[in-house]
Amino acid sequence: MEEVAIRVPSLDRLFDEWSPEPLERRFLDDDARERILNVWDEGKSKSGEERRLVLVLPSTERRDGIEDQVIAAFRRDMNQTGIDAGHHWIRRSLTARETRIGFFVFMVAMVISVLISTGTDGESLETLFSQSFVVIAWVALWGPAGRFIRGATYRLERKTFRALEKAPIEIRWE
Repeated sequence: MEEVAIRVPSLDRLFDEWSPEPLERRFLDDDARERILNVWDEGKSKSGEERRLVLVLPSTERRDGIEDQVIAAFRRDMNQTGIDAGHHWIRRSLTARETRIGFFVFMVAMVISVLISTGTDGESLETLFSQSFVVIAWVALWGPAGRFIRGATYRLERKTFRALEKAPIEIRWE
């Protein structure tokens, strides 16, 4: 069986550290999920050999029953993320507060830019001022665009989420 290993600096870095849920019900941290997906995708072999995910955790965090909790939480996250990725992913990526504010700022900045540029004869100071609002408008879309792209990539990774949910998982302590 092929082994795909990833070193995890701490359990807090692996799971959402802000969640009040017990460990086995917590979701993975977004950055940890991305790293696991990348390592899993990089480890794909042409032979089709079954793979095992190995999470290498610090031995200072070892306690009774923790392995089962980590594996249960991991499988739950992969299952739920796979389900979420298949349903209304565009709508969910656009409903965050930052996305709504970003779109509002984008629209306001673009309107201001258009008003400035239509009321001028194109002199450099007025053009600079107008283009500054265009830059503000595009910067306001960075967060929403990032969420949209993450939703789209998760949609494309649905099979990977299912594979990871069912993959054998081993916990190693170092």
